[in-house]
Amino acid sequence: MKVLVLGGTAFFGRRLVHLLLSDGHDVTIATRGQTPDDFGDAVTRIKVDRTNQDAMKEAFGNCYYDVVYDQICFNPKDAKIALEAFGDRIKRYVLTSSMAVYNSKDTEITEDDFIPEQYSYDLDVQNYDYAEGKRQAEAYFFRNAVFPVVAVRVAMVVSGTDDYTGRFDYYVKHVAEHKSIGVLEVEHPITYVTAWDAAEFLHFIGAKSDIVGPINAANRGYLSIQKLCYEIGDCLHTPPLFHVGRHEEQTLSPYAMFPYTWKILNARAASLGFDFPPIQKSISLMVQDCVSKWERSLKDELDAFQAQKQMSPDAAAAFARLLQDLRDQGAGKGPNIGDKAPDFTLEDATGKPVTLSEELTKGPVIVVFYRGEWCPYCNLQLKAYERIINEIKAAGAQLIAISPQTPDHSLSMKEKHELSFLVLSDTNNKTAENYNLKYRLPDFMQAIQKRSGIELHQYNGDHTFELPVTATYIIDKKGTVRAGASDVNHRTRMEPSEALKIVRSLQ
Repeated sequence: MKVLVLGGTAFFGRRLVHLLLSDGHDVTIATRGQTPDDFGDAVTRIKVDRTNQDAMKEAFGNCYYDVVYDQICFNPKDAKIALEAFGDRIKRYVLTSSMAVYNSKDTEITEDDFIPEQYSYDLDVQNYDYAEGKRQAEAYFFRNAVFPVVAVRVAMVVSGTDDYTGRFDYYVKHVAEHKSIGVLEVEHPITYVTAWDAAEFLHFIGAKSDIVGPINAANRGYLSIQKLCYEIGDCLHTPPLFHVGRHEEQTLSPYAMFPYTWKILNARAASLGFDFPPIQKSISLMVQDCVSKWERSLKDELDAFQAQKQMSPDAAAAFARLLQDLRDQGAGKGPNIGDKAPDFTLEDATGKPVTLSEELTKGPVIVVFYRGEWCPYCNLQLKAYERIINEIKAAGAQLIAISPQTPDHSLSMKEKHELSFLVLSDTNNKTAENYNLKYRLPDFMQAIQKRSGIELHQYNGDHTFELPVTATYIIDKKGTVRAGASDVNHRTRMEPSEALKIVRSLQ
């Protein structure tokens, strides 16, 4: 089948694409091109803003697809754009919706509790909240589409591995470290679905069934946050701790989004022959994933990503050529141990200036030069630092991450990965140049990046195609470089645990 996935580069969408590819389908993914993926040459990529009517018509005005998966439709305006762009050239449309379309109730919720054909939509609203946007998106599709539509109403998604929100990680880490978890005063059972089961079900619905209309996607069983944490505690052999919080105080934990009971029934899915397992069966595996992720070295993570990323022979040859050219040029030497670290003032993700010398008055600083949010290796590195950031702070130190990308992209990086350290923008790589790390990406590598959907000039706000050699430096309060490492191979990074060990020695 010829399949289009709008979105599909993160979370269960990425899993869905891999399932479709494993079946041998002809898969195209359409995104803004801002999130790297690990699909290699197995997919066709279209770069498009799905909220732009003209761009969507230009991209898909003459295309036919057997199935379209829409992972990124959030309101009726998005739905209208899709219908006008695809016309009648779609055999089937799978909309990823949400259990948020339902009003809460104490008894089990079925698909009949929200009938989109009977719901009104308003295309003149400026901003829709998430739940209302999803309701009106469904309403627009089911009342106007000329092709069959199925709306998969996904329960609260949990995952121990690829959840970029870090929500399940939060609970596991808080239980493991005996930290109190913010909950509502009254327990409210809610329904969950694992990222893997959500992807399997979407795959089943689009590629192996012909159902139309709304359908729930949820594992069996209902857990309050407290009961979920007790399940996690059983896996870790330690009881959870709780405190009662309020939304306005911002002391609540991630799944405490609403003081409601959400018991989503999956009987319709079961009637089609799809068996969602009980959520309790998956918790121990997800906890193991979280714990192994913390214990795994950054090198292990980078190696694991590299093993699953299939680089074409041409790209591999070009990368080897790039490394040799940079080594021949002596690029990326960086400052020596014992040197005075060059001072800098750079803007953080909100545009606020940050000066190294001022930050050093508070304690030692770990400075990390990375390429940008488009680089999956950089993402893994910064997430690894986030996992130990509290230990870094406890050692009296802090972390500063620097890239040439614009403040907007630094903010996107910080929010997407929930980073709690400084993320600074080095406009035109001036600081990287002062640290002797700057190099220009040669034309042959620019071409490969462009084919991969990475438009470097859009991230960096210039056309220099300059990047920093990835590097990490530990700088003491006097501004002296006490340790450091740089490598023209961006797959080689200093272990965060090693950086932590060094700052602890400076106490």
